[in-house]
Amino acid sequence: MSKKLYVKQTNGTAVGCNIYTTAAEAGDKALTVRADGVAGYVALKPITDSNATAGRVSIGGATYAIATQHTAAVTVPYTEQQWTKAGSYTFTVPDGVSRVRVAVCGGGAGKGSTRANGGNGGDTMAFGVTATGGKGGGVAWSKGAGGEPNGYASSGNSMTNGFAVSFVKSYGGYGGGGQYGGSGGYDSQYVTVTTGHTYTLTVGKAGGKNGVNGFILLGYGGDVQNG
Repeated sequence: MSKKLYVKQTNGTAVGCNIYTTAAEAGDKALTVRADGVAGYVALKPITDSNATAGRVSIGGATYAIATQHTAAVTVPYTEQQWTKAGSYTFTVPDGVSRVRVAVCGGGAGKGSTRANGGNGGDTMAFGVTATGGKGGGVAWSKGAGGEPNGYASSGNSMTNGFAVSFVKSYGGYGGGGQYGGSGGYDSQYVTVTTGHTYTLTVGKAGGKNGVNGFILLGYGGDVQNG
């Protein structure tokens, strides 16, 4: 249909919305309108959709946005990314992704001794999920605490276990602490994200000798999106 429904945005600009000849063309949900006496259909989308306008329609207690057009859902294959070097990074959420799975591990504390504490490990942060660094120990035989959550406290004059790069907590080398130093913490969560938004990620560094950097593991697409 060549006609359009115009919706005035909050900035005063009128935006044209496609009117489809059948409800199926407009997608899963549609607003019925009449143009020159002929029934037509305008796509309704979640208010966060990239095609959403300022127009709103309530259906069964749920609020939808009148959309400029209907576009088919983007299918994103399951993808994993990981960061294991200490530092700051950025990640821009791809089209079709609104949910991710993330595991974070803080940096392990450095080696301590009876004369000096080992340095504390750095915190790891991604998508609002944080694992703190391990605490250095050593002076007067003190044993450093593990990072939060789930970190391992030092058992004394031996290396402290870290974590594998995995969404399930398991032993591995990352985030491990040096002698008398605690490991970094570890956490794994599903997180709702905003399509197209750029997030800052930080991998915590080791606190010193024999400590190990933390990591970030990210999964998105596939079953993560709707799981």
